Amino acid sequence: MTRRTRHRVRTTTIVPLLAALALWGCGDSLPTAAAATDDDLIATLLALPIERLIAYDAEIELTPEQEEIKRAALTPIPAPCCSDRSAYTCCCQCNLGRAWWGLSKVLITEHGQGPAEVQANVERWIGDLRPQGFAGDSCYTGRCSTAARHDGCSGMDPNRIVS
Repeated sequence: MTRRTRHRVRTTTIVPLLAALALWGCGDSLPTAAAATDDDLIATLLALPIERLIAYDAEIELTPEQEEIKRAALTPIPAPCCSDRSAYTCCCQCNLGRAWWGLSKVLITEHGQGPAEVQANVERWIGDLRPQGFAGDSCYTGRCSTAARHDGCSGMDPNRIVS
């Protein structure tokens, strides 16, 4: 076998192999790029002001199926302001609760997230809001009118958000 023949054999073997890999998507960086873009959108959403998240709660109506996703996502999370309740059944409609409800609604309706993803992102948002954590008793100790970043509920009136 001459050098020229070996080169032709390699070329005729490698070219179809590369074509097959391209068709199957092996080595394709698009899913990673798409995931990074989605991660960027979620990061932007998590950084929105509490006022915008509260507005989402008021604006977005969930279908019964979407409400079930919200329930499944928020029930395992203790409410930061009243930890004897879940984030789904917070003891009141405080601004902090309205914010995580709005966040969950937009994650479900605009980003198609399921219960596990919504739960993870709401937990991330709560952690980012107050990295040192919440005492879990602000509703019972008179801190409803204290900003959430100071372990409060950010008020009770969505038109008067304490920040």
